[in-house]
This record gives sequence, structure tokens and C-alpha cells, in this order.
Amino acid sequence: MYHRRNLRNDNSITGLLPAIITLAIFIISNIFWGFYVGFRVLAVMIAVYSLFQFRAYSRVRNLTYLVSAIYLLSLTLFLFFAPISSSGIDKRNFTSLNKFLTFAVFSLLIWLVYLMLTRKVKWKGREVYELAAMSVKDATNGFTERPYPTAKIKYSRRDLFDFASFIRSNQIALPFYENNQIAFVPIKMGHEFKFLYTNNFNYKDKSWILFDYDGNVTVHISKKDYLDYKETLSFDQLCESMGNLFKEFFELFIKGEGVRIIDRLDSLKISIFN
Repeated sequence: MYHRRNLRNDNSITGLLPAIITLAIFIISNIFWGFYVGFRVLAVMIAVYSLFQFRAYSRVRNLTYLVSAIYLLSLTLFLFFAPISSSGIDKRNFTSLNKFLTFAVFSLLIWLVYLMLTRKVKWKGREVYELAAMSVKDATNGFTERPYPTAKIKYSRRDLFDFASFIRSNQIALPFYENNQIAFVPIKMGHEFKFLYTNNFNYKDKSWILFDYDGNVTVHISKKDYLDYKETLSFDQLCESMGNLFKEFFELFIKGEGVRIIDRLDSLKISIFN
């Protein structure tokens, strides 16, 4: 089913920058110092990326980050221990360790491709914003800075924490825990890096959906995210719709129907790179 897109296209190459930088440094190292140094420099850089993926896994607890981290670590070891000749990697002199690492790298790569094709690697913030806009029909009352309170709902603190874990591990939004509330920040694909790798990140000027322990739900949509919509939308209706969307997600989760949340988001068929 085709859904009309409400958001502008995202042409950012942020997600490709690590690969572009790594390839450039690898080529420069080969030119100036030869393949032996080039492959060792590549190994060091990939090892650093592996540490970043382990860090992301500790924040999100999504299997994709763990598989990616182990894949990068295996590739690091492969490059470090691989026999290097003047023409590159010398497959004729592979040891048992080299063969094992080759098998591990390709096996993990296939797993990662599967996770990518099944949309397990994708941050689903763009889908959240698209769903929130679908029920907005009014174009009056443009952007305002103020948070928008929505109706109260009943839930236990335990249920809210379990819901936060579900939302986080499925990369729908990143929860931020405070004394008496949890704020959910929807994250679009390619925009996750600053959230994952910055300590004590201040989410207040971002878009968020806040659940406090008394059952109050408050929504704030940032000006940047609001202007990402192609058309002017009623800010109040958009906030109301966003709050209702997360309340619906919460109710589905409590009923044990979390898979329906994922199905609804994936049904939009937004590119895995956006």
C-alpha cells in the first residue's frame, strides 16, 4: 500500500561518512607506505568503529549493533593477521586462523545483510513523524515552542519501563530517564550518531513525547522537525496526533502485541537509508 509522504526527502550522506573517510585514508596509506601499512591502518580504523558499535549496543540493546560490532572486530583481526604481499592480501599463505576469520567475517556479513533487508538496522523516527502527520487535516496554527499536554492514561511504572526498553531496542525512539518521567525522542535514520555517542545529551530542544509517572503525556515537536514537513500543519493537531500515536503504541505493547507496532511502521516502506 502506498502512503503519501509528508516529510521532505533526506539527502544527507552522514551515514556514509565513516566509510568514505576510511576508504580515503586506506588509499592514501597504500600510496605513500604500501599495502602492509595500508591494511594495518585500515585494521586500526575498523577497530575504532567496532568500539563505537559496542558503545551503541550498550545504549540501545539492539542485536544489530552487537552483530555489527563483532563483524567489525572479526574484520579487524582478519586484516591484522592476514599475510600481506606487495600486491595485497596473499591468499596462498592463509593459516587456519586466517581461514577461520574469513569464514567468520563472511558469515557475519550475510547476517548483517539479512538484518538490513528485514529493516532491523533502521531507526524508525521518520516513520513515526509520517504516521503522526496522517491524521492532521488542518493547516492553521503553525509552529509554537510550547509543549503540548495530551490526555492522561493509566499505567504502572514497571509497564512504562518495559515499554521504554521495547521502543529503544526496536529503534523507534531513544528514551531519556529522569526522576519522575521518561522522554521518548524519535530518531531518524542517519541522525542517531549524536544521540548514541554523546554523554549527557540534552534532548530538551529536540522533539519528544514525555510520559510521567502520574500518567500525563506531553508532546514537544522541535522547529527543525516541524519544518521538515512539506506543508504547514496545525501544530496542536500534530502534537495531539503524536501523543495519540505513542499512547496507541503503549496500549498495543501492554496487550502483548508489540509486533503490530513494528508492522505498522514497516508498512510505510520508507527506504532503509532514510
